[in-house]
Amino acid sequence: MCVEKIRKLAVACLLLLCMHAAVASAQARLGSYPVDPKKVSVSGISSGAFMANQFHIAHSSLIMGAGIVAGGLYGCALRAVDVNGHPLALASIAVGPCMSAPGLLAPAATYARYAQTFASRGAIDPLSGLKAARVYIFTGRSDKVVNPRTVERARDVYRELGVAQQNLKFVGVDGLPGNGAGHSWVTRIYGVPCDANESPYINKCNYDQAGEILKHIYGKLAPPGTSLSGRVVEFSQAEFVPGGLVPEKGMWNVGYLYVPKTCEPGSTSRCALHVAFHGCKQSAQDLQDRFYKNVGLNEWADTNSIIVLYPQARSFEAKDMSTQTPGGWLEFNPEGCWNWFGYGYDRDYLLKSGVQITALYRMVQRVIGKDQ
Repeated sequence: MCVEKIRKLAVACLLLLCMHAAVASAQARLGSYPVDPKKVSVSGISSGAFMANQFHIAHSSLIMGAGIVAGGLYGCALRAVDVNGHPLALASIAVGPCMSAPGLLAPAATYARYAQTFASRGAIDPLSGLKAARVYIFTGRSDKVVNPRTVERARDVYRELGVAQQNLKFVGVDGLPGNGAGHSWVTRIYGVPCDANESPYINKCNYDQAGEILKHIYGKLAPPGTSLSGRVVEFSQAEFVPGGLVPEKGMWNVGYLYVPKTCEPGSTSRCALHVAFHGCKQSAQDLQDRFYKNVGLNEWADTNSIIVLYPQARSFEAKDMSTQTPGGWLEFNPEGCWNWFGYGYDRDYLLKSGVQITALYRMVQRVIGKDQ
């Protein structure tokens, strides 16, 4: 009997140690790596496409290229800019014209003027930084979530902002590979059927979107690896978020980093850094590791010395918010989207001073070794 009690106690202690180790791992501090600061890029799907776009435009002097998938029209949810130069956005515009009624969208020049206004006030980087940017934009003809015409308008805004035609690759609904896709990040063999508009919003279309994005941004690359030599690092996002991880900041507890073996600290390599934004309902809160392990970026990163940062958003409802005000139900984020319409009382969400853009910039600075 005593032996059995000791055995059970030992098992319980082992389980507690494992739980403690998991918690400790989740609270690990993000480190710095041998990254060339001139080789930082972004990509994203759906709300992640909008975030990739607005982070790119806010920090165009830092970001050399962007991959925009199934979303990404700059300032799409704006109804105006106030007298102090702050964005005024509406969720109703986001779910209406931006997603399903593109006939109500403003001309591309209007969205470009928003960016020009913010740049003139120093709220985002000078737009001259966009001229040499390399931009990949994708929409599928079966997308029933974000209308393809919205994504086409995103392309037109980049043109208005001076991105060179030869640096802008648009994969649309005109017979190009993968064009039958639903609302999704597209892969060759992983996910739901190509034309689906359903979780996990990763669709198998016999099209290697990860490779197409990275090759367009970085140029010729070695073929992707068939087995990974690197590791996934789990880190706490808390230290990067202004005001802490209260729900309305929209940031999940942890983020993830894929580090190829050639990019470990102390390596003589000069690696690139690619920041990949999941879409709504795709964060680790909902999908655990399915997004950051299956979209195909790690395989290309592994053989080409590219570190991939996977920051994570979170969902919350009005009842979860630490600040309760009349009309607070309009500020919530039930699907874990990135902030592209000003939720959580963050009226500066498009600007360098926005909560999420600030947090993401701090993460990038840490990884490239400029924030110790």
